[in-house]
Amino acid sequence: MKDADSKPTVNRRFYLLSGILIAIILLLSLAGYRYYTRQDYSVPPQKSTHAAIAKAQQNEFQNVAGTYLFSGTIMLGRAVETYANGNFTQPFSQLNTLGKYDARIGILECPVTDGYVSYQTQISRLKFNCKPDWLPELKKYYPIINVSSNHMYDMGATGFSETVSRLKGAGFQVVGNYNPHTEKDDCKPVLLPVNLQKSDGTQVAGSLPVAFCSYNYKELFAPAPGEIESIQKWSKIMPVVALMNGGPEYEHIAGTAQTNNAHKMIDEGADFVIGNGTHWVQNTEVYKGKLIVYSMGNFIFDQLDIDGRSALNVSVGMNIPFDSNVNNWLQVGSQCNANAAECLSLINAQNLVKIRPTFTFKPIGSYGGAGIVAHRADAQQQRYIEQRANWASTDAKLGE
Repeated sequence: MKDADSKPTVNRRFYLLSGILIAIILLLSLAGYRYYTRQDYSVPPQKSTHAAIAKAQQNEFQNVAGTYLFSGTIMLGRAVETYANGNFTQPFSQLNTLGKYDARIGILECPVTDGYVSYQTQISRLKFNCKPDWLPELKKYYPIINVSSNHMYDMGATGFSETVSRLKGAGFQVVGNYNPHTEKDDCKPVLLPVNLQKSDGTQVAGSLPVAFCSYNYKELFAPAPGEIESIQKWSKIMPVVALMNGGPEYEHIAGTAQTNNAHKMIDEGADFVIGNGTHWVQNTEVYKGKLIVYSMGNFIFDQLDIDGRSALNVSVGMNIPFDSNVNNWLQVGSQCNANAAECLSLINAQNLVKIRPTFTFKPIGSYGGAGIVAHRADAQQQRYIEQRANWASTDAKLGE
């Protein structure tokens, strides 16, 4: 009887343990299912992750800034070429003394062709030509070149076209024209390198489109109806830098036409005007709260007198608080790098709001000429250059 009585007890225990084991298995299975399904749905798509990172990075940016150097006449023929004696780095060998900049803008005063013009012809007939061998070294320092100067047609229309083609082929951004009436609009977007500054002090490089409007109003040319007025179209969209070649040579004070043209450029919306073409440093002024530099003088040239060797380089600082609109402009800038010719179309297509930078200016004197490589001015030369430019009074008005 004892064995018969124990059998049901064993069965009951067996079934109880089996039930508990099955319950545990089911619970574990359910937990595993919930874990894996939760994992599947809790991981966001990769695109959303990238967007979140990008947004976090954008929030770190404080402002966008850049510093640029505008320099005067660059002529790499005649005595400059003679003294270099085949060393195409020689005229540029002391340019680092001027400081570091995100970009430099220079004014070329000679066509760049394979043609030959003797030293004597360049002296007696003032017919210039510069060898293409100069371009690689020039590009290191002045990647943006203004060709609105009166000697750019010394090798004729073909020589001018060859010059522009060679410059673009060498990677320069080129603005201006010998004849300002050739195109209906003398403005174009230029991509200025900028730095996106983060709150931790680090920087990220970018490019920002800014309009450069360049005119040659020296000797043969005066503004045609609607020509300077074309600045207005650009100034509604983006910042505008106006460049002007003109004025009486070897004079320290700007002429009447020169002054009127610069004022007109400001009236039409230019943020500041940088002029040249007189071979001497001329006066500066503030008009409607904006800087006008009438002539920076010779930068790399071969004249002998103190005024022919003195140059006013203008350091321009640009600062813009970072926001979503600025970020959109930077995105367009990155696209313009690949397709600069359609930069304006990209800007218009996105209906961007105009950005309004704060500009600051600093005079950087340089000195050079025949047999003297252009270099930063010493203290005495700097004072002389600033006096010629009446910089103290201009600077005081800019600060008002």
